[in-house]
Amino acid sequence: MRKFINYLFVSFALLFCLNVRASTSTLYVNLENFKYSVDGKKYSDIKSYDNLSDFLEDYNDGNLPELYVTNFLFDGVSTVKSPDLDDFIDDGSNDTKIKTLEIDVLNINTTGDIELTGKTTGTMIGVNTNNVKGNINLILNNVNIDTDTKKAPAIFVYNKDMTYTDCKFTIKTAKNSKNYIEGGKFKKVSLMPSDKLEDYESYYSGDNLTNYKKYSSYYGIYTSSQLDDILFATVKADNEHLQEGDPYLFYKGSGAISSDIDLYFEGDGYLKVTSKNKEGIETKGNLTLSGGTGDYEIYAHDDCLNTTTASSAGDNVRNTMTIDVNSLVAIVSDDGDEGDAIDSNGTLTINGGKIYAFAHSTSQDSGLDSDGGTFINGGTIIATGNMADMISNESKQNSLYIRFNSKIEKGTLIVIKDENDKIITAFETSKDITTLLYSSEDLSYSSVKVYTGGEIDGEKENGLYTTINDYNNGEKISFNIVNGTDSFKKQNNNISNTLLIALLVESGLLLLILIYIYFDRKKLKNY
Repeated sequence: MRKFINYLFVSFALLFCLNVRASTSTLYVNLENFKYSVDGKKYSDIKSYDNLSDFLEDYNDGNLPELYVTNFLFDGVSTVKSPDLDDFIDDGSNDTKIKTLEIDVLNINTTGDIELTGKTTGTMIGVNTNNVKGNINLILNNVNIDTDTKKAPAIFVYNKDMTYTDCKFTIKTAKNSKNYIEGGKFKKVSLMPSDKLEDYESYYSGDNLTNYKKYSSYYGIYTSSQLDDILFATVKADNEHLQEGDPYLFYKGSGAISSDIDLYFEGDGYLKVTSKNKEGIETKGNLTLSGGTGDYEIYAHDDCLNTTTASSAGDNVRNTMTIDVNSLVAIVSDDGDEGDAIDSNGTLTINGGKIYAFAHSTSQDSGLDSDGGTFINGGTIIATGNMADMISNESKQNSLYIRFNSKIEKGTLIVIKDENDKIITAFETSKDITTLLYSSEDLSYSSVKVYTGGEIDGEKENGLYTTINDYNNGEKISFNIVNGTDSFKKQNNNISNTLLIALLVESGLLLLILIYIYFDRKKLKNY
């Protein structure tokens, strides 16, 4: 009997170990040939669905594999927006691919660690988090993903519930790895029958009407019979507060990396994200770059980093942004119409890292922008733009925010000195700017002077001089300190500390006098 019990115990222990191993195992994916491995050695083909019927059979039976490849995406969309045809493709562009869905989707349908390696073009990574509980860690290990179109994100984390928190999705960069992500956006997906386009002509006029009639096979517009099998969205007029006959439109991923839920970044590697259209990295929830490690470069045609979700009442959901990295470069291309470099519709907190944030040259945007307050607690930050967004007085680190009285042109050297003519910082702007924010842990001054041009001897990184050996012949210019920032916080803190010390000394002296009087009166009473 004892042997039997021991046997059962060992068997359960082995089963437990196997289960733990299975739940903590890594799936290794080679993007070059869509193969995967559970041990990093022996690779097998990832299942590919070549036709809709086979996919629907496995989907309806709940038999979809952990990884699979399709030329469509089932994303569980349920958000409805107003009719708009501003996203029609240009004739002859490479985006004609997307209207016929000529793009592969590598679908991730599991939790755990998924490590990607290799290069792929014309591919999007689709991550299903609907009803998923647990952690999904997407590990980038020398990856190059290019959707080859501006109409699809390179990495798209989708969930029909933008307040969903049971699944945590993290993108990790492997140590010493270099990773490149390039993609576009899903802006508005129209679900309307192409054989009934004339029913909606009254919505449009001019060029929009011309485009409306021209692109009957536009991505998202189908025949009435095809609507029953569409996998891009599942919506009915009766449960989305729409009138029958209204076009169905959806707003989804608007960046090269897009997420419907909270998005986390970790790791020690390098990640470059380039947006072909609109934003670089965007999430409808919170965005966190943590660990104090990792090097990031984000280039976009709108906000480089963005958190934003608006409910029907216009209220934000969860949109906090937290940054603690080794380095982050965020540059908005002037080929776009606008864009903040870093934009949070909640709070923005920077705890560390070398941060370079350059907004659009002509739009009223800023390097750092937030609706709920910007808090700088560490790091070296240089940010430029044409709008000054206040830095919270609750920040743990000083900031200097300057608004120039006239535009500073691209390529101009800007040198800022303190009241003792000591150089606080020097920066050569790569854009036309009217505002400049600088923050560092050793920033201290009572007043500042600003110079442009001149000769400087030193070393610079992304325009910011990290060492300065000599500077001469600059032209002193006029400017304004932006009110409401921590510009003179340290000085004020020093004054406050001095007053506090004086108050304590005075209180101590008063206490001694009272003690003296007390004992003196006691002595007189005894006499």
